[in-house]
Formats: sequence, structure tokens, C-alpha cells
Amino acid sequence: MKNKIIYLALLAFTLQACTEEPPIPTPIDPNLAFDKGVFIVNEGNFGVGNASIDFYQRDSNRLIKNVFETVNGRPMGDVAQSMTIFKNKGYIVLNGSAKVEVIDAKTFKSEASINGFSSPRSFLGIDANRAFVADWISNSVKEINLQTNTIVSSISVGTGPEALILIDSFLYVANSGGYINDSTLSIININTNQIVKQIIVGDAPIAFALDANKDLWVLCRGDYKDYSIKEDDTKGALVKINTSTQSIISKIIIGAQGDHPDKLAISNDKQNVFINTAINGANNGIYKLGINESALPMNPFVAGYFYGIGVDPLDDKIYAADPLDFSQDGIMWRYNTNSGMRIDSIRVGKVPNGIHIQ
Repeated sequence: MKNKIIYLALLAFTLQACTEEPPIPTPIDPNLAFDKGVFIVNEGNFGVGNASIDFYQRDSNRLIKNVFETVNGRPMGDVAQSMTIFKNKGYIVLNGSAKVEVIDAKTFKSEASINGFSSPRSFLGIDANRAFVADWISNSVKEINLQTNTIVSSISVGTGPEALILIDSFLYVANSGGYINDSTLSIININTNQIVKQIIVGDAPIAFALDANKDLWVLCRGDYKDYSIKEDDTKGALVKINTSTQSIISKIIIGAQGDHPDKLAISNDKQNVFINTAINGANNGIYKLGINESALPMNPFVAGYFYGIGVDPLDDKIYAADPLDFSQDGIMWRYNTNSGMRIDSIRVGKVPNGIHIQ
């Protein structure tokens, strides 16, 4: 019975695009290297510990589901927030489990777990020795020694740090507000680990994108205040920052009161940003904005409700995560970045929230 369970755990699935037919079980090739494809991050259900990573191979159109558990013989953890490949390692941030799983990027074998966080949200590698992790509840950014996989220092920032991005020697931190509200970016000089500047951008900054002009786009979700009362919410915004002067260039208000955009992506040529949002609670979808434009279009580029988005830097396709009812396996839809036309779909794990390209 035990051998049967292990064998079943080592099954993967082949999913043909543009079909509603169930996937065909296929044993994983033990020689398969996870070095060319799309990692799909499935958040899973909070408190259940069913987070997973799926691996999609473009050339064979094959989807290998729940790779971590399949390879390592144990669950990955609770609430997969993000995944990053850096220096041939994979770093999977598990918010609910308060840890970062470290894997070999080609084999997916577990190498370590980095612990000591309260609620990690994102990982950013600096060099072979250093990385930073935004730790939401502790209002800090933790410095990680990548040789020992341990936390070596902590930098206090704003409330609820979320996204991280490195521009030159400066680490930008989006302080999303946590359970209250914040409207700032903290800018840290990584040579000293000191905050050199705070910029007020808008309520609940949550995501970054760097464009072709080296301007930084900051997506601000807006504050919910009382969750049960839409009328006291603040509006979302898209803020553009000159990274040379570290000052605001422009600010675009998004939607109406009660709308809360939460995901941001950028095209391969870095000329267009994509915002996952709702406009006035009716036109849900992904909006496309050229980096030299000053207002969002009236209608979405891709209509629908999505839990996460990403753009493949190799083929420039938009991946849009659909969690369905948040209990069954979700769907990753794919769209053309030029036309917005749907290309195909991939049935993935529970509560998909984003991608990482290898």
C-alpha cells in the first residue's frame, strides 16, 4: 500500500491546450530537468497546507503538477506567496508556514528551509551571498545569508512590507499597510542597510514594475478601512517614479471607491504595464497601459476576474490566474499581449496566484 501511494505521488499530468478533457496521468521522467519552462505558484487554502508548484513545459505542452511534493515526498507548506529562481536555486516563499523553502532549480529537490520569519511575502536575491525577504507582520526586511540559509539581520521599514525591487544599489520596499494602512516606499542602501528615503505614493503600495526608461511603476491597492463599508475606502493608484531622482513623476487614480487593484506585470519590451483590477466593480479584468500614456482605457484589455497575472518574458504571453471557487483546482488562462485574445488554458492547482519563468 505504501509503495502504491508513493507511485501515485509520482504521477504527473499532460494537459492539452484549449480542451476541457481531463488530463492523462503520466509518470514523471526521473531525468527531467526543470530548467526551461513556467513555474505556476498555487497558493492553496489557508491553514490546510496544500500549497503547490506546477511546472509547464512549453515545447511539449505538458504540465507536471505538485512538483515539490512529487519530488520530495512531503507537502511544501501553507500559502505559497511567490517563487524566485536565483543562482540556480529556487526560493519558495510560504506565508502561512512562515518559511522559505530552498530547492535545486533543476531537480526541485529540497536543500533547506529558511525559518525565523513572522509572515514572509517576497524574496529578492542580491548576489551569491545575500538576499532580502519582506516580512509582513514584523514590519521588517530580513537579510539572508545564502551560504548558510539563515537570517543575519533585520531592517525596520513601514507597515506590512510586500514587494521588493533592486535598482542600482537601492532596495525599494512597498509598505502595503498590513492590517492597518501605509502609503510609503522605503528605500534602502544595500551597502549600508540603512533607509535613505521614504516616498509617499498612495494607500497600500503592493507591486512594482521597472519600464524601458528605468522608471518605476508602483501599484497602490487603496485602503479598505472598514471592510464592510465600501464608502470609506480609498481609491487605488498607479504611480510612476524617476529612479534617478527618487521622486514621483505622475500618479493615475484607478477605478472608483471600493475598487482595489492588486497585481502588476510588464511586457517583455517593458513598454506596457498590465494592471489586474476592477473599475467601478463592473469591468473586472486586466488593463493595459503604455508607459508614456497618462490614463487607463475605459474598458479592460482582458475582461474577467483574476487572482494573479504574469507575463512570460520569452514568448510575451499573459498568464491570468483564475481560482474558480477557491476550493477546486484553478485555471491559468493565457492571452496574447498585443490583441488580448485568449490563446488557451491550463488546469493547475488550488488558488493559483502567479508564475515564475525559468
